[in-house]
Amino acid sequence: MSKRPKPTRRCHWVPQAYLKGFAADDSKTPRIWRLSNKSGEAELKRVDKVAVRNHLYTVVDGQGRRNDEQEKRFSELEELFASKVWKKLQTDFFDLSDPTIRKMVSLLAATMYVRNPAHLEMYKNIHTQFVEEFSGPLGPPDAVVVNGKSVELEHSDWPKYSNASEDDLKRNWFEILNTCGDVAEMFLEMRWAIVASETPVFVTSDQPITFIHPDLRFRGIKNPETMVVFPISPTRVLHMDHRHTEPDNQYYASRFNGAAINMLVWRNALEHMFAHRDPHAVCADILTLEGSEEFQNTLEKDRL
Repeated sequence: MSKRPKPTRRCHWVPQAYLKGFAADDSKTPRIWRLSNKSGEAELKRVDKVAVRNHLYTVVDGQGRRNDEQEKRFSELEELFASKVWKKLQTDFFDLSDPTIRKMVSLLAATMYVRNPAHLEMYKNIHTQFVEEFSGPLGPPDAVVVNGKSVELEHSDWPKYSNASEDDLKRNWFEILNTCGDVAEMFLEMRWAIVASETPVFVTSDQPITFIHPDLRFRGIKNPETMVVFPISPTRVLHMDHRHTEPDNQYYASRFNGAAINMLVWRNALEHMFAHRDPHAVCADILTLEGSEEFQNTLEKDRL
């Protein structure tokens, strides 16, 4: 009888195959520069040692065994980062109107957005707040208002919900992760442009999908002023927005040594910037331009 394979323990929420595109070398065990927004010390780390958490996408079943089906789903999808199409997108000029390309990139971006552990913590916090709010003698309400409509609630599942374990909450989170096609559809509907650099300048982070809004708050993907930044490689960054009166599927030359985009990516990071070059040099570029009048004017009125 063959032994049951050991479930995956180390789960990467930023895929290694994606991060290898930003690595400082191309060895069998590539390293990448990492800078924390807490310690400020830059370090070279192996790609397999960053953006990783034990058992992030595994749960324990009724027999006490780890189930890593969710991790395997992600692993299959991550193979797209090693595809010829993705590699060409990283360095070449592609027809961004190609529906196959758009669907692939939209799905990868949507998955990277929803699988981030920050969303798990947010889901757990909402659960905690909801249970605390409605654990009194009156119990949960009979109905709630969603988008102006009253929705009746079923009370029979309340004990199971209120007593949910860590693994129960993860299973519910996995269901949300596996419906990220809705997010991908929203990305597909946006206007696309790629900012291209002749030399490697762009960085990424432990939260690669960056949302930008004039209010400096997340207002929803469909908000007409929402923009999305997704670093593809050190020479390519995908920019998505709702300005459909502007040209679609265009390439634009990078300015300011990539500092404007790198600033946005760095500010959006949970903790770490990842780069092919010393992050202190990246920060120096940002600081050099951040106070300049030309830089500020570009941030306010730039149109890709």
